[in-house]
Amino acid sequence: MWPLAILDEATCRALEPVLFRFALRATGEPDLSKDLAQEALLAAVAHVGSFGGRSSLRTWVVGILAHKIADHFRARAAKPLDGTDDDALLDTASPHDFEQVLMARQELARVERALAALPARERLVVLMTDVEGLSREEVRSALGLTPTHLRVTLHRARNRLRRALERDR
Repeated sequence: MWPLAILDEATCRALEPVLFRFALRATGEPDLSKDLAQEALLAAVAHVGSFGGRSSLRTWVVGILAHKIADHFRARAAKPLDGTDDDALLDTASPHDFEQVLMARQELARVERALAALPARERLVVLMTDVEGLSREEVRSALGLTPTHLRVTLHRARNRLRRALERDR
């Protein structure tokens, strides 16, 4: 049994932006993303006793969020990303180089469209492994997948992304 203190206010505040960015990439809707991140934090606080320590606390809460997102997509049809700017992803471009920033934003929009076209589970697996950098074991554990199912899902998702990006040139 893990103490409630591991999810104190400071920890929740530190997790909130991570959860929001993850949800935003999965849903493309800022308001919904805030709601889903909050729901995940509330669920984590309510069920902190079930945290077994087999993964990091961050991974465990991201897994809860992934389930909340999957539940959301099951409840209604997935909506494509709306092209919301994520300036943090553009930090590598000089703000004074308009062409470079424009090209980066166009490329980001292409990737977001391709991600939005993926089935919800495939999108979550790609976001967790390739965007958030979680290990396959952490993703597998968080989503309740077998190693084989995770490998196949990730393979299919990456192939669909590659094909979508090739078509969108």
